[in-house]
Amino acid sequence: MMPKIRWFGGLTVPLLAVVLGGCEQSVQNVAIPGPQDQAAYQPQLYQKPLPPGAFGQTDGNPYGQHVPLPAEAAYVQAYQRQREPRLMVEVLRLPTSTSNRQISASRADFDAIEISMIDYLNANGQIDIQSPSMAKATLSRESFLRLQNGDPRVLSLLKHQLKTDVLIEVKAAPTGQSSTGQPAIRMLATAVSTTDARILGAEYVDMPMPMSKTNINIYTGYLADKIMQKLSTVWGKSAQAYNPIVVRIYNAAGINDLLALKQFVKKMPGVSLVVNRGMTGSSSTAYGRLAVEYSGSPGRFYEALKRDIGASSGIKAFDLQNNTVDLEVTGPMVLKTVTIQTRTRTVKTQTQTRVLQEQPINPANR
Repeated sequence: MMPKIRWFGGLTVPLLAVVLGGCEQSVQNVAIPGPQDQAAYQPQLYQKPLPPGAFGQTDGNPYGQHVPLPAEAAYVQAYQRQREPRLMVEVLRLPTSTSNRQISASRADFDAIEISMIDYLNANGQIDIQSPSMAKATLSRESFLRLQNGDPRVLSLLKHQLKTDVLIEVKAAPTGQSSTGQPAIRMLATAVSTTDARILGAEYVDMPMPMSKTNINIYTGYLADKIMQKLSTVWGKSAQAYNPIVVRIYNAAGINDLLALKQFVKKMPGVSLVVNRGMTGSSSTAYGRLAVEYSGSPGRFYEALKRDIGASSGIKAFDLQNNTVDLEVTGPMVLKTVTIQTRTRTVKTQTQTRVLQEQPINPANR
């Protein structure tokens, strides 16, 4: 069958015959709407690159809501039971200049790691996180550089100058030894007690390149959740055992007076343990440090101590902050320790005998 030639607007177009069931069907003319016909051109809605709801609810909070990590609830509860210790997050930048050029990372990229860790550990404002910039402003330049290099001797400066209880160090450095074999940032997080340099928790993870916001949030979230879990475990054992009251005794006459005060404190109500943290003395004065597990605040401890001594003079406190009691022996004291002895007879009656042991405590000679 030969193709037929049909004319459309003066153009010659070869038309192929279509045979269906042995019959020939011709092509019909189709009328195309003109541009004035508004009904023929309805706009089609297409999804934008960022889908609706990408930033959470748009009514009142266009940037989304805080999404807690799995361990956050237990972490906040344990933190509150611990008398709310102060935390500081510090990212120690250890990459060499060559490594920096290889991964094309800047200081701002490592600052982003620090900010993300702070945001997670802050738990939407429920945790007291100190600004790491205060360390740079308060410490000397030498001490701050030592902190940046991970020198543990700076912990005591953070404790006394910034009242920091826990330092969370994050060492971030490039590595070529990741499981994927590709360049990555190895992040090692350690939570350290500034009181005695105890390791309260440690974790590490390899963050793949690039150092995008998504990667940083995912891998710092993993680190923060692990640190939260370990801090919750340590804090949950015993508030007094983790964070004891440090009692510093000044101006005692000698070591024996310090030991007598220690024995007296051990028998105070609410005290479960007293640990000697060091005593030193000369022929005229003595100084000692005690770690006291006490079910209360430093202020309550001092009030109970003054009540049990039963004197308005003889001992005074000049610092009741930062979980520390600084005591100064100002005059003679007589410590009365009451020992209760219980005896059981065959007739199941009990008798109690109270024995008073008096031991004088004297101040240093001036």
